[in-house]
Amino acid sequence: MVAGKKATAKKTAKKVLAAPAPATALHRTGATEKHNIPGYPTKLYIYKLDASKYWWVRYFLNGNAVRKTTKAEGKREAIAFAKEFYDVITYNQRHGIHATVSATNFEACKLELMKTEKAKLDRGELALITYDNTNYRFDKHIIPYFRTKEVRDIDYYALSSFLNEMSKLGLSSNTISMYMGLVRKVLVHAARRKLIIAVPEFPKVTVKESPRGWFNTREYRRLWSAASRYIGERMEVRKYEDAKGDTQTQYINTNSKAKKHGKVMRYVDMSEDMRRLIVFMSNSYVRPTDIKFMQHKHVDVIKGQYTYLRLRIPPTKGHSDPITTMPKAVECYEQLKQHHLATGQIGKEHDDDYVFLPQYKTNRAYALKQLQRQFEILMWDTKLGKGVAGEERTLYSLRHTAIMYRLLFGDGINTLLLARNARTSVEMIDRC
Repeated sequence: MVAGKKATAKKTAKKVLAAPAPATALHRTGATEKHNIPGYPTKLYIYKLDASKYWWVRYFLNGNAVRKTTKAEGKREAIAFAKEFYDVITYNQRHGIHATVSATNFEACKLELMKTEKAKLDRGELALITYDNTNYRFDKHIIPYFRTKEVRDIDYYALSSFLNEMSKLGLSSNTISMYMGLVRKVLVHAARRKLIIAVPEFPKVTVKESPRGWFNTREYRRLWSAASRYIGERMEVRKYEDAKGDTQTQYINTNSKAKKHGKVMRYVDMSEDMRRLIVFMSNSYVRPTDIKFMQHKHVDVIKGQYTYLRLRIPPTKGHSDPITTMPKAVECYEQLKQHHLATGQIGKEHDDDYVFLPQYKTNRAYALKQLQRQFEILMWDTKLGKGVAGEERTLYSLRHTAIMYRLLFGDGINTLLLARNARTSVEMIDRC
């Protein structure tokens, strides 16, 4: 009997030694079966769990485990899923997208679109401010709403829901239309990559026409006179709270004996350049951004049967045609150049010097900002900040003034030629 028990114990011990390793020996997650994918890194594999009827896929990326259910019960289907899973992860890694984000995810498509926009920026086909504004609008409202959505799941109703959310923010219809336009750009990009069959129908946004502000001849004279009166003045911009607790702005001369309120936000030096800019822009159709980049080498003075400036400034908004100015711009340009020569702001060899505020050689964005701040003070002084229809008047209004004067006082105006000369569309001219 004793010998029989010993023999039985030996047989049991052999069975225990021959038994398969417990499930935890395969993987600490509790995997009961594991298979690598032929032809792929060993860090990629599928495995089975006791708690799930589906195969799972796992991949180690930069020391971190990325895993996902295959939703497949069969091994063949699970391997096919794992290969696609690996392709998505490596694609996202190359393009700076979160590892588990699908290539058909809205945010992934947005990142791909912005690479195309960046290429346009590098080629000079897109302005930096346009590129930056596009990025800002995506990050501000669009991506927070669509981040987790697949582009194939975005339909008319999803777009309507987004439109309703945007409407709650109190934005103007024009601004909302811009946001909807950016969403459309992403979906058009997705359609071109064949990620979706077609771009879905978009809900309509009624855009209200908001006319550009401009100055009639009487207002123009008031503006020019104020600019002449302020030359050489240093103004303080102060912010303070009134008796009701509302924030107010005070513009006051630094040397003024009058009571000053609140704290100084900035100082603004009123310049000869501001007075000349009013005349120049009102006679040349240029945009404020053109002023920022315009150098003397971009300006040709033409004197003959007709006297005018030919401005060969860098392309803006997809237009590169030279701009032909009115005769008054020639006088304005030559007087400003003589002023800068006399004050030593430019030298005899001044082709590479800037026409307006040339002292700001490297920070041209700041130069434009200084001109805009001077213009704001003139709007406050003259009470011309708003037009009769309530439209805002900014530095851009001087360009629109040039266009309106040509339409009002020109003889037999060809709107197509005017649009080309102003580097804009006939539609914009027709809306004036």
